[in-house]
Amino acid sequence: MSFQKVTWEYKGVRFPLPVTKENLDAMPSYHIRDDDIVVASFGKTGSTWLLRVIFKILEAAGEIKDGVEYECRDVGPIEMIRPSATQPGYIRQADMPSPRVLKTHLPIQFAPLGVSKPGKKVKVLVPMRNPKDTVVSLFHFAHSMWKLRDFKATIPWDEFAQNFITGKVGFGDYCDHLLGWWQMRDDPHFLFIKYEDMKRDLSGSIKTIVTFLEVDLNESTMKDVAEACTFDNMKAALCKSEIPEIRMLVRKGIVGDWKNMFSPEQSKAFDAWYEKKLGGTGINFEFE
Repeated sequence: MSFQKVTWEYKGVRFPLPVTKENLDAMPSYHIRDDDIVVASFGKTGSTWLLRVIFKILEAAGEIKDGVEYECRDVGPIEMIRPSATQPGYIRQADMPSPRVLKTHLPIQFAPLGVSKPGKKVKVLVPMRNPKDTVVSLFHFAHSMWKLRDFKATIPWDEFAQNFITGKVGFGDYCDHLLGWWQMRDDPHFLFIKYEDMKRDLSGSIKTIVTFLEVDLNESTMKDVAEACTFDNMKAALCKSEIPEIRMLVRKGIVGDWKNMFSPEQSKAFDAWYEKKLGGTGINFEFE
């Protein structure tokens, strides 16, 4: 089995099969509301966790009602059709009340213009995660999703890891994807937040996000948000979902899990690739 069976190429980037040409062509002109909040990420870099934090902050601030989180999770990325759905996310999100919380895994050049070049009160949050843990998480998630979609696909770890650093996985090269969004780091509409920082100091990360979203929460409320957003509590909540793909969104959630999969040779290859792509860019990760 190869990635060519479960992905397709468009304008030099490979995409998962549930991301169709029709969906991609609809993205540039997709209407982004002035108060939309968007999580733009490569897959398995912490978007599920970050979304949990955003929803709990908005609930605590009275900006959204309880239950909106699960409606939005059911929709999934705007460019994709969930296994349990009949329409892509961007159509299903169209009539949701404001403020909407949208999710996309698209490289910046494919994203709606209102996301890649946001105006007014649009907020774009970009989670980042070290590429070694990202590929391990993606490996397990991809196989779960292929099984759910009845693709009967299995790609050995060694091949999967090699495809990751050559940009043959869905949504393309991880570093290129990240660098595309990273060029917006000085734009006040954007917030970049590392998975490893959230693991080390969730309360501090929540305060940063609260400030970015311009909502007013006191210390006690932020403490309650942090408790609701611990990885274990988030996982327990998601595992109650009746939708199979929602239950698959989280696994271990630890930093350094890559050590259980990588050979010394693979680790060196990833280090060389990572340094070549991201060296000198200001992007630095913790790997354990």
